[in-house]
Amino acid sequence: MFIRFSKNQQLLSICIFILLAAQCVYSQTKAARGKLIPAQTKQSEAVKLIQDKQFDQAESLLRQTLEKSPSDLNARTLLGVVFDQTNRSAEAESEFLDVLRDNPKFVAALANLGALLSRTNRQAEAIKILEQVLLLQPNHPSAVFNLAAIYSERREFKKALPLLEKSVGLTPANKTPNTNDLSLLLTLAKTYAAENKVKELGKISDYIEKLNSEDARVWFTLGLTLAQANQYERASRIFEQVNKMRPDTFEVLYNLGVAYYNINKLNEAKTALQQAVNLDAAKPELFYRLGLIAADQNETENAVGLWFKAIELNPNFAEPNFLIGEELRKRKNLKSALPFYEKAVAVAPENVLYQIRVGVTYFRLQRYENAQTVFDNELKKYPNDFRFNFLKGYLARAQGLYDVAIAAFEKAAKISPSNPDIFASLGFIAFQRGENLIAEKNLRKAIQLDPKNFPAHYDLGRVLVRQNRFAEALPILERGATLNKTDPSIRYQLFQIYSRLKQKDKADAAFAEFKRLEKEVNGREPANDDQRGLPSALENTKPD
Repeated sequence: MFIRFSKNQQLLSICIFILLAAQCVYSQTKAARGKLIPAQTKQSEAVKLIQDKQFDQAESLLRQTLEKSPSDLNARTLLGVVFDQTNRSAEAESEFLDVLRDNPKFVAALANLGALLSRTNRQAEAIKILEQVLLLQPNHPSAVFNLAAIYSERREFKKALPLLEKSVGLTPANKTPNTNDLSLLLTLAKTYAAENKVKELGKISDYIEKLNSEDARVWFTLGLTLAQANQYERASRIFEQVNKMRPDTFEVLYNLGVAYYNINKLNEAKTALQQAVNLDAAKPELFYRLGLIAADQNETENAVGLWFKAIELNPNFAEPNFLIGEELRKRKNLKSALPFYEKAVAVAPENVLYQIRVGVTYFRLQRYENAQTVFDNELKKYPNDFRFNFLKGYLARAQGLYDVAIAAFEKAAKISPSNPDIFASLGFIAFQRGENLIAEKNLRKAIQLDPKNFPAHYDLGRVLVRQNRFAEALPILERGATLNKTDPSIRYQLFQIYSRLKQKDKADAAFAEFKRLEKEVNGREPANDDQRGLPSALENTKPD
């Protein structure tokens, strides 16, 4: 699986270098080494045989012991360990349960049974057994670690963290681990990253680095963990070291390039990713990432070409589909942008930004029924989301459904009571209904909250013009014209006022500008009053 992430986005674990040991429970042989079972002579020999993976000899020795002492709980538990290590899980479980029937508090059998249950995906049962072990022996090493591993796998990091800290010997009085077990230390590091404990992650990373492991997998896993916590500067240094240890390795170069990208070392990122392309040119993520770099370097056409290459390799790759749509939208080509937005939504329907963009694009293209479906579906999931309540109101406003629009805007206002766009829209509706006093009040409120709100200036000017208050309207509309230099309609309003005030030269200039702008925007995007001024916060939201 590939890592896909942009700035400030978490990395995912990938490929061949991730340490499997960090995700697994301690083996029964390790539990034995931790002195789960008293070291009687034959049993000590059996433990050594198990550690050396000489399971047939260990089983034979243990059966000899049990012929003489069939009730020996230690030997029976060790026999269960042999069964477990030779993939006879059912026999191992039966042996451990038999021991526990004779002695329900026999810690060795409980700990090994808990580990077996965990490995066979019976986590809830394993948790109960391992918690029982810790009631009997609070510092039991394998039970502490195995329980922490289960919690980590279930992403219950707050439960895992104190157990892992105990496993490595961290206490309020002791700030330095007392173990060199890298799998355990890396598991703790990953848990710190998941809990966003950056300071603690830094300290445990320092300790891991000081151990000077020569295993590239250790360094790679540490780099991934640091990147997960957005510690890209340090992650890039780790990946550089791994790159020296394992040159020309695809996963290393890819993650090195991504780390560079996140610290704005764009040229270095491009070099690393292009080297990865030389190793495997069939990975769409590479072209997606190279496209982002090209876009950041203002090479727009190159970026779009790279994103097209990414979706050629993987048509269901949401991010480049979305970004192609974004570029087409910026070029005012909404009809061409729409299918790319629709594809992104189809692939990643949970992405709220994608839903906003496709809904707004439907709205801009006056496909109101499609837009309504998008906004209603999202409101079912997020009934108190300001954006979708506002968009529902804005859509109803465009359709002349003013009562529906007002209800939606009022709900949005409860969520964000100081949002100027709400008052601007309520002012527009009041203007359309001929309610001049209500319109003026709301529009002046919008301008008070946002002195650069163009729609509020435009509509307030129209309210005043309707009442023949030309002298009051003029500075408001002139201010509005400076806020939006491409809208033709406000120039027409200025033309009307200048004409009424008998300022012929200014009237002629305003009319000429109106005609020029009207011709310029014709055919690109609807310019009717019902669609004017959709808030930029909804138009220009950036991807995470």
